Amino acid sequence: MHRKNADFFFEIFEKNAIPEPFTHLNSSQDDQIINNDNYDEKLLLQRSHFHNIFFIPDYLAPGFDNKLLSVKEVTQFFKGYAIFLRDSENAEDYIKQRFKKNAKSIRKRVRRLESCFDIKYEMFYGNIERSTYDKLIDMAKYMLERRFIQRNDTNQALLKWDRLKQLFFDLINSKKASLFLITQNDIPIVISLNYHYQNKMFSSISAYDIDFEKFSLGSVEIYNKLKWCIDNDHNVYEMGMGDLSYKREWCNHIYQFKHQILYPKKSLIALLKARKQYFVVWSKELAYKLFYVRYKKYKSRNKKSAAPVFKISMVPLDNVDVSTLKKLDLDHKAFSYLKKSVYDYLYSKTEHVADIALYQESNDDKTFILVGKKSTHRITVD
Repeated sequence: MHRKNADFFFEIFEKNAIPEPFTHLNSSQDDQIINNDNYDEKLLLQRSHFHNIFFIPDYLAPGFDNKLLSVKEVTQFFKGYAIFLRDSENAEDYIKQRFKKNAKSIRKRVRRLESCFDIKYEMFYGNIERSTYDKLIDMAKYMLERRFIQRNDTNQALLKWDRLKQLFFDLINSKKASLFLITQNDIPIVISLNYHYQNKMFSSISAYDIDFEKFSLGSVEIYNKLKWCIDNDHNVYEMGMGDLSYKREWCNHIYQFKHQILYPKKSLIALLKARKQYFVVWSKELAYKLFYVRYKKYKSRNKKSAAPVFKISMVPLDNVDVSTLKKLDLDHKAFSYLKKSVYDYLYSKTEHVADIALYQESNDDKTFILVGKKSTHRITVD
């Protein structure tokens, strides 16, 4: 008798399919029973294996025929993070419930970005042109690469990017996935890829322009996707596995995944193999509980971010005559390394990017003058 493994979370959100042994799901957030259209009792009985199924969220409880199968269950160490939206009329309502007195800080993050740039939001769900998709998916890859080089870390999505690129186009056009986009002056600064299943959105991959670090693009993204979810009758915004501070900040439902081992009731061999597998899984989860947090702390202490290529400083100036200086285009590739410093200035002064000008000091390719409405600064590159 063989073991058949299945990642429940992956099957549901990426494949839009309920794993084989389950007859249905009990969706607690909309009091809905979701039937498994592919369930085949005869086929299930013919197969000589037991099922090893992991990463089951608590709000999608699977059901099975208990006349045919028995189950052994282990609570997994890893937690899932979700936002339940059924009690929220709109995104504003949710942030008031979730953040209470700090709700203003969330709105402030959104307003600050919109005050400094010409911002547009767009959701591709059910329709995206191939040329648009290719352009955006390649830009998302570039932004992820840039971010993880900065972090001196590995991104799991990048390791399987070719498969994901091929996958998401069809999923978006069939409303099984979406691409959320934030642009400034029509230039992408946030690209998010999401899966959809039965009015539930899983925010899978988010790529950001790291030059906008000060602007809390993650919060702006989540806020606007929550608006979309509520407007489009989605009752769950799922963030998946991974204990990160922004998830704890936003999520009103933190849960532990379940691991289920299902096996034929009338088979002694299946029972013995299921018991063995249960012990293996239980031991692994215990090891995670005892050692994983220590390992993460050790890894965090010893991880070093990539050293910056340039050291950039800014000092305020008074009464600078720029009439003889060369005006620069900040969007030109040659000056892209100055963007973060300029955007940091915009954030601190709440000025719009259209109201500033950048100049190069005469015969000096490492010194620049930034002129805004409220102040003037010299930028020096070392």
